Parts: sequence; structure tokens; C-alpha cells
Amino acid sequence: MLRAKISVAIKAFSMEMRRAIDQAMELGAQGIQVDLRTDLLADHYGASARRQLLHVLSERNLQLASGHFPLRNPIAAKEHLGPRLAALESAITFASKLKIRTLTLRAGRIPDAEQDDDGFRALQSIISDLAAQGNRQGVTLCLLPCGESAVQIRQFIESIKSGPVMVDADLGSWVMNRQSVVTQLRELHDLIGHVEIRDAIRDVDGRGREVPVGEGEIDWNEVVALLNEMSYTGWLNVDRYEGTDRRGDISRGVSYLKKRLPIA
Repeated sequence: MLRAKISVAIKAFSMEMRRAIDQAMELGAQGIQVDLRTDLLADHYGASARRQLLHVLSERNLQLASGHFPLRNPIAAKEHLGPRLAALESAITFASKLKIRTLTLRAGRIPDAEQDDDGFRALQSIISDLAAQGNRQGVTLCLLPCGESAVQIRQFIESIKSGPVMVDADLGSWVMNRQSVVTQLRELHDLIGHVEIRDAIRDVDGRGREVPVGEGEIDWNEVVALLNEMSYTGWLNVDRYEGTDRRGDISRGVSYLKKRLPIA
């Protein structure tokens, strides 16, 4: 039996926070993922507002499962680097105040250490600083892969010594990058700190396309068996980046997990 918890990314609901929380409860989720750039803004949530938010969630038996901070450019891009890092540092502090223990972000592709040592070290320095802050404040960074191999991801994460950094396993992204979901999970098993429940297919022209959960190429029974083998007890975050009915697809994705997969 897989002892993991289901969360939903409420950004896809495109509605006011209280309504989105109610929707998550009605879907049977145990937690929500919030976008710390747009859903929740530190300037709008002082101590009183934070207490009220946590109270509303508690009344509905929901948790703040994770925070996500979307970036418009790779984290190490020189343009607007200072403001970008300041925003991320603020997001880590805000997450800590909300008792969010996992912050996910897509930092950009990890440079090959042998071919681009300067690029590798620049990214390493930035993530090291953020990991150190996260370590002090009880927030773990989970990096979304950008097509790198498991070996490359492991090499980079294991080079960070200042605080914990883990992988946000974006299953759909692996499919679209023509990578084996099972192989990636096996090779990164001890570094998986968060899982994105997305599905995808690979088109004949080589490009990938996101589809609703259960309609793509992922063998979900095999994935759940592997997560169980890994003793994964973290969050399974159901999200949808594309489509005309993202909220409906998330709802159906939660139902798919609850009805077809052995989650405790």
C-alpha cells in the first residue's frame, strides 16, 4: 500500500483562494500546492492573515502541501538576477512562516560540469545559497528536471553541501523529454522529495504533449509499485499545465489515483 498524500495545484483552478480551497476539499485532496508568486503574496499575508488561512485549511482537513515559485527565465540568467534571487529568498521566508516545508521550482537546465564549468559553478553557487537559507528556515528546495539525465541531476544535487536539495519528479515532463519515467525514478529514488502527477504522450514528430492523467504513456500501476518500493511517503501533486478544462482534468486525475491506485 502506497502511503503518500494527494495534493492539487490550485493555480490551475483560476479562482479566489477561499473558493479554491473549498474545491480542493470537494475533490478529496489532502493538501494544496500554492503558487508563491501569484496565489499567495507575502505582502498580503501578515501574521493574522496567515493564521486565518491555516485555520480555514484545518477546518477542511487540508494542509499546505508545497509551494511553487515559477521563473520566467533560468535562475542563473544574468538579466534581472538580483531581483530574481531576492524574490526567491522572500518566498522561502514566507513559506517557512506558512509552515510549508517544500518549495518547488524549475531552475533551468543544469549545465554539464565538464563542458561548461563556469555555468555549473554559477548555478551551484545560487542553489547553495538558497539551500542554506532553506535549511535555516525548514524549507527544502525541490528542483523540477529540465531534460537532464539522472546522472547529471544526481551529480549536481550531491555537490550542494549547504542544505537539502531534492528532486520534484515531474513524470509528464520526463515523457515529453523522451525519458523513461521508471528509469528516472529508480536512479533518483533517494532524492525524490515531491512528485508531480502529470501524464503525456510523445507525438510522431518527436515532440511531447501533456494529456489528462490516465490518457498518456505512463504505466501508473508500475509507477505506484515503484514509489511503494521506494517507501515514498511524500505528496503526489496533481496538476495540469495545458487544456481547456484544467480544473476538471485535475478533478479526474485525483479520482483516477483514488479509485485505481492503491494509495493509503
